[in-house]
Amino acid sequence: MALLLAGLLSALILLTTVGGWTAYEYFGAQIHRIRLGLGDDRPADAVSGTRNYLLVGSDSRAGTGNEYQRQGAVTDERSDTTMLAHLDADGTTTMVSFPRDTLVRIPGHGRAKLNSAITLGGPSLLIRTIESLTDIKIDHYVSIDLAGFKSMTDALGGVTVCVKALPDGSRSNLYDPWSQWRGRVGENRLNGEQALAFVRQRHGLPDNDFDRIRRQQQFIGAVFTQATSTGVLANPVRLESLVHAATGALTVDDGTSINDLRALATRLRGMSADQIRFETIPVHTPTPAEGANALGELPRFGAVQLYDPIALEKFLAPLRGRPGRSTTRSASPSPTVPASAVTVDVYNGASISGLAGSAATRLTRAGFQVGSSRTWSHGTLTASQVRYHPGDVGAARTVQAAVPGSRLQEDTAVPAGRVSLILGTSFKASAVVTPSTSAPASASAPASAGGAAAASAAPSAAAVPSAPSAPETASEITSGCTY
Repeated sequence: MALLLAGLLSALILLTTVGGWTAYEYFGAQIHRIRLGLGDDRPADAVSGTRNYLLVGSDSRAGTGNEYQRQGAVTDERSDTTMLAHLDADGTTTMVSFPRDTLVRIPGHGRAKLNSAITLGGPSLLIRTIESLTDIKIDHYVSIDLAGFKSMTDALGGVTVCVKALPDGSRSNLYDPWSQWRGRVGENRLNGEQALAFVRQRHGLPDNDFDRIRRQQQFIGAVFTQATSTGVLANPVRLESLVHAATGALTVDDGTSINDLRALATRLRGMSADQIRFETIPVHTPTPAEGANALGELPRFGAVQLYDPIALEKFLAPLRGRPGRSTTRSASPSPTVPASAVTVDVYNGASISGLAGSAATRLTRAGFQVGSSRTWSHGTLTASQVRYHPGDVGAARTVQAAVPGSRLQEDTAVPAGRVSLILGTSFKASAVVTPSTSAPASASAPASAGGAAAASAAPSAAAVPSAPSAPETASEITSGCTY
């Protein structure tokens, strides 16, 4: 997915350098085009000037000589990465990731994981599935497969990414036998083969698909840094190789022109934090109340991610850009309920002795009314969860503001008037802060996995940090990096 965006950017660089209709025709002819059958039952058009691109990183092995086939793996194409690029009429851009294991309704096929839609009915069915889920009309479809991803990384001469150590001291994020990723803490210079393994790993990462999404978002920034570097722009051979690799690896719908790709690349080229946001739809692991087993898996579907329709609606509404509606996505609201009015029950979901007690002490100091401290009996969590009864979202946001990195989750099992904080392995008692409140604000989406945090750290031209000159700890080396 990151290389798809890099390909668009590199094509733009050359087109704006050489210019002319001949260049447009030549490079446009290298792109593979497909005809879509989407029917007439589609979402309404957005306001003039707003465009929506569905960007898909396919796990198709075509052109790889079966190099990436795995024992027991399916050979059909699946959408390994799915991202909506929403180009708003106000000049801002929102990149929304859809976790591949999200359980959705696929038109004509019932409930299934999102990534199986393209297997069941090709790109057309994937688009119809996304449109059904979001009520957002897709204007353009762009995809890239594994072989194209690899070739574009090599054409760049490699890409540098940064990896940090796991909190538990293990090295599972540095070696994955499935994707064949092998790395080290700190900076890693990746060729095409290694880059492919890096962005495909999810086993061994603390937050699975969500950490993989964060890796891909970091990789986008790293690719932009490399694609716009003097070493590429001043090297005609490398630049031409990159553009050929980019245009030859892309598949678009037959209604998408080279000018449409240029429009997307123009928006992405700036990559400034105030103009582009990286977000992920709000999803969660199934709970026992939702029929899940102790591993968080559902019968028939296995390991999936679920979404709450109300939370998803709040998340998506600002992106629809319909006439008569505001198209500017507001920031997550500040808490409106003071800590002194919130009662919190603390659960240890990290299997770390004494963690709940430490958290209770910190929350009391922050002004909360702290109830019981217990052990969470539904497995070990990585990210902390703030669970709340419907109607208590204001109190829940106050707790979330006090516990950076936590996620909101509506739960009817939580007593009204109380909030449950389930601590994950990433929780640090020292990180608890005293939340400040503001006047009530308009409703907005809860912070999603990789959402608000990823948006505030959206990659820019300086997305890949360089190591300090005299590091003392691994955390110093990897400040701002991903797992």
